[in-house]
Amino acid sequence: MIDKLKSKLKELVSRKKELQPKIDEVNSKREIELQNVNKKFDHMVYDVNYNIQKIEDEFYNDLIRSFVEIVTREFDIKRSTDIYEITDNFKTYRKLIADFDMFPKELIQKLHTVINGEPIEEIVYELDDIQNKYMKS
Repeated sequence: MIDKLKSKLKELVSRKKELQPKIDEVNSKREIELQNVNKKFDHMVYDVNYNIQKIEDEFYNDLIRSFVEIVTREFDIKRSTDIYEITDNFKTYRKLIADFDMFPKELIQKLHTVINGEPIEEIVYELDDIQNKYMKS
């Protein structure tokens, strides 16, 4: 009985050796197929991420444009009146814009300094630099 088992074991080892090249070939083909599938899906994920980033950049640029617009509007109001007082619209903008986590804290601080009495002209003169610094392509 032991001899029979030993014989079967030898046969098993022999068969494994015979089949190993076939197993290696299948594994190699599998690896190539997996690489191709990964490339395909990597490309698809990249496309989706690119679109998301594009939308995010557009939204961020809209935030920066809104800053430029509110500062410009406030400056125009100041130039057109004899007695200037910060508008409620400006104060509300300052309060609500802080809810957008991606809005630059530095720009929130600039709005805050105007509300606290600094001349709005300080920001107006920097608007081009601010746009160049913060706008995304």
